Amino acid sequence: MPRTLRPLLSALAAVLLLTGCLTIEENYTFKKDGSGTMEYVVDMSALGEMLKSLEAMSEGKGDEGGPGDLDMKDQAATLKSLPGISKVKVKNKEKYVQRLTFRFKDIAALNGALNVLMPDSTGATHDFFRWDGSTLVRTNNRHALEMGDDMGADATGDSTDPTAFLQSMHYKYSFTFAEAIRDRQVAEGVGQESPEPRQLKLDTDWSVIMKDPTALDLRITLDK
Repeated sequence: MPRTLRPLLSALAAVLLLTGCLTIEENYTFKKDGSGTMEYVVDMSALGEMLKSLEAMSEGKGDEGGPGDLDMKDQAATLKSLPGISKVKVKNKEKYVQRLTFRFKDIAALNGALNVLMPDSTGATHDFFRWDGSTLVRTNNRHALEMGDDMGADATGDSTDPTAFLQSMHYKYSFTFAEAIRDRQVAEGVGQESPEPRQLKLDTDWSVIMKDPTALDLRITLDK
């Protein structure tokens, strides 16, 4: 999760416990030459009116801003300085939906950007993607797992099972390639859909991620 979002976890915990309604998306396109685009989305739109109430309560109390004031400008500024990353944009047209988009020159550039967007507590650089021949391999650091720990603890405390709460929050991937997808390997508990041969959409929730830290890892083999 972008660092600007972490302070919100405690403030939103009670609301999220009632409604769930947080979705993280990673949307990718890959060209034949290995370049492509990425869109990172933090979607809290389903919280709607409740978030407005929190913002109203924060007005006049010296807070730096309510949930609707969040953006990813700091991450965008860092991305703009990375080699192989271009066309960085933050889109905030939908009040509770933050979208950050960019182009990447190759896998190395993409991995550099993902380390900015999704760091974990180790501070170590992680290679999220690599090509193994015609197979795109994704592995993950502890970012999503630590995010689940934070949200589950803040929302339910130590004495309550957070499973139902974690099930209400989703993590989504989408991939579009220049070639057709021949095969894919995803973890148990991850739903998949292929609207067309070149596309793959994946959807899981945080209860799956917390049970299996490798739930977001995958392999996608292309017809090359």
